Amino acid sequence: TVDGAGKVVGDANADYVNHETGYILNGPEFLTVFDGQTGKALDTTKYVPGRSDFGDDWKKVWGDAYGNRMDRFLACVAYLDGVHPSVVMCRGYYTRTTLVAWDFRDGKLAQRWMFDSGPDFKNPYAGQGDHQVSVADVDGDGKDEIVYGGMCVDDNGKGLWSTRLGHGALDLTAQCREG
Repeated sequence: TVDGAGKVVGDANADYVNHETGYILNGPEFLTVFDGQTGKALDTTKYVPGRSDFGDDWKKVWGDAYGNRMDRFLACVAYLDGVHPSVVMCRGYYTRTTLVAWDFRDGKLAQRWMFDSGPDFKNPYAGQGDHQVSVADVDGDGKDEIVYGGMCVDDNGKGLWSTRLGHGALDLTAQCREG
């Protein structure tokens, strides 16, 4: 990536695309804040969690062996302290669900918290994400929570509740049929 001031973020000569599958499965990932008027990169940090931060067995970690589920991203802006905006970056939702809250203050990105359901379906938050994310003060404390599919993450990055209905209407339909 080249910012509006001509500065390269990453390696300008690298090609991380797997040309057999079209996926990008290797190489660094970044989170960058750009100036909206000039396009200049204001701050860049390593994207968290990285593809292999939990190991290279992607089927065990993310639910498939070819990179689809780890490359499911959503994002939102939330007032986690009730006053200042934070960006919440979400990765994965079919098996493992991760959310990372970032603050941009005084020209620098700082990680506020990370929520990780893990891939174990014994965890009530695993597999609860879906294709949308919403922000609301669901508990009336003046701070925003993140509603991600069938679960909610509190303003402090801890799980608030989980429906355990899983990903989407198919799971709900199956549970209704079962009684």
